[in-house]
Amino acid sequence: MRLCRARGAFAAGLLLALGACAALDESGRAPLGTVATQMPAEIAGFMLGEVAERPGPVLSLDYATPNRAAVATVLVYGTGGRAVPSDPAAPEIDRELTSAVTELTEAPSGRTGRRLTEQERLTVADPGLRCALMSGAFGRAPVTRHVCIGGAQGRFVKVQVTMGSAGARGAADPIAFAAGALRAVRGT
Repeated sequence: MRLCRARGAFAAGLLLALGACAALDESGRAPLGTVATQMPAEIAGFMLGEVAERPGPVLSLDYATPNRAAVATVLVYGTGGRAVPSDPAAPEIDRELTSAVTELTEAPSGRTGRRLTEQERLTVADPGLRCALMSGAFGRAPVTRHVCIGGAQGRFVKVQVTMGSAGARGAADPIAFAAGALRAVRGT
C-alpha cells in the first residue's frame, strides 16, 4: 500500500514539474498581440495590411507592395508546447516546410484554379530560413510563390510571397521580405 502511495506521489510530482516547465515555456514568449504591435509597417518594400489573431492561436499579418504586384502573408504559430528551433537545418523546420508545400500542391485545382509545383529549396543561413520556390498559375495567370519557414521565440514563422511570374524579378525581393519578417518577429 505504501509503495502505491509513493508511486502516486512521484507521478503527481512529475506531472506538476512537467506542467511547470510548460508554463515557463509559454511565459517566456511574448504574447501574439505583442508580436503584432512590434511588426514594422514596411518590410523590404511591402506595406502592412490586415493583422488578425486566429484560432490555434495563430497571428496572421498581410503585406503587399504598393502596387500589389506582390502580396505576402506572415503566420506566427506554436506547436502545442514544444519549442521550435531557430536553426534552418533542424528537421522540424524541414518537416514544416514540406507540410506547407504539400498543402499548396495538393489544393483541389478544380475549385481554386490554383496549380503550383515546387522548383527548388534553399536555406538562408542569416537569419535562419528554409524556403521553397514554387511556380504555377492562378487560373491563367502565371505566378511564383516563395514559402519560407523559420523559428522565432519558440514558434514557427511561415512566410508566403506570391507575385506574377512576368514581373517577378523587379516587383519585390521575396527572400529579403521573408528575412525581414523573421527578424521582426524575433525583435532583432
